[in-house]
Amino acid sequence: MNWVVLGLMVLLFFTGMPIVLAIGFCSLLYAAFVAGVPLTIIPQQVVGGIDTFLLLAIPMFILTGSLMGETDVTHRLVRFSQSLVGWIRGGLAQVNVLTNVIMAGISGSGLADAAATGSALIPVMKRAGYGGAFSAAVTACASCIGPIIPPSIIMVVIGGLTSISIGRMFLGGVLPGLILGLVFGVVCYTVSRRRNYPVEGRFDAMEMVRSFLAALPSLGLPVIIVGGILSGVFTPTESAGIAAVYVIVIGVINRKLTWRGFYRAMVETGVVSGTVMFVVGISAIFGWILISENAGDLIVAGLKTITTDPKTMMLMITTVLLILGCFMEVLAILILSVPVLMPLVEAVGIDPVYFGVIATVALATGLVTPPFGLTMFLMCKMAGVSIEAFTREAAPFIFCILVGLVLFIYFPQIILWMPDLLMGQGK
Repeated sequence: MNWVVLGLMVLLFFTGMPIVLAIGFCSLLYAAFVAGVPLTIIPQQVVGGIDTFLLLAIPMFILTGSLMGETDVTHRLVRFSQSLVGWIRGGLAQVNVLTNVIMAGISGSGLADAAATGSALIPVMKRAGYGGAFSAAVTACASCIGPIIPPSIIMVVIGGLTSISIGRMFLGGVLPGLILGLVFGVVCYTVSRRRNYPVEGRFDAMEMVRSFLAALPSLGLPVIIVGGILSGVFTPTESAGIAAVYVIVIGVINRKLTWRGFYRAMVETGVVSGTVMFVVGISAIFGWILISENAGDLIVAGLKTITTDPKTMMLMITTVLLILGCFMEVLAILILSVPVLMPLVEAVGIDPVYFGVIATVALATGLVTPPFGLTMFLMCKMAGVSIEAFTREAAPFIFCILVGLVLFIYFPQIILWMPDLLMGQGK
């Protein structure tokens, strides 16, 4: 890209202009004054960028998450989680983590999971004697599992921007998500034991059975989504529509979904989906510019002079994504990084599914890291705590994610074992 246009783009970033608008404006300047092509290429690239069947999954998963907030799905899952782990030290914190793990298999959005579990559990945790900052940190960090365990909006976007199999990425995220959930539970237990946080009663087998039966329709959704994809009954995109219809049916049967609630969910879906699709469309322009300037080849050549080892390269890529996640929104990072990184991934011989899952974990971490984590801001507002207090409480969880990333990078079979087992060896 012309250095003047690139410099202007960076300058606009620091002025506070939304990154997607800065990229769009500078892309327009590039097309008009550098490339000298007709300006009609701009709308053509935008439309071409979003004219992808895979991206239809995004509004459907967003609708699923919105509908969950309008029904009692979250409360039933919380009750079931409480029957399973509420009797452990720091029971409500354990319930928070387990609920987020279960909800991760439904909505595909960490922010949506955090909003749902936060509204249900943060007030209860504070009344039970848990610190507000700890309650917010547990909810936010546990919600990072949302984009990792299938379905995942981040993985759908990565698949839409590349040729990586979304189904294989979905399966690749299962074990990393479960491992992080287990480790978060250990952290909650350790902190709760040190601070003498309460235990929520004794283990009650009958309550577990009753709560399981009440939550069974909701628990069946992840099984239907993953099972349908693996069996070939429907594609990942079609699974998103099925998930939305399934939640509507649950809400109607339970008489918890009203017309007003349905309307609110549809409006929220339209607003969020419009924003996401606009960002994806602008990313197509930026990708076209990068290809025109051979940016991918230049970056590949530069980084290959440092190392050609796939795992070391993956560690470098992950570090960059984590740093970007501290300052930028997830979709903006995808716009800037994926078109540049894919040629590097292919050139070094990194498995694309392995790359997609690790990138998802790294980007999900950016939602809870200061200074600009969206989930962090939302949870701080819900709990009424400062970012500084939140960061202190979230530090052990974030450290566990970082250790997990190193583990996943150097032991790729944690990611690739399930896709290879259920879908065969990748090409």
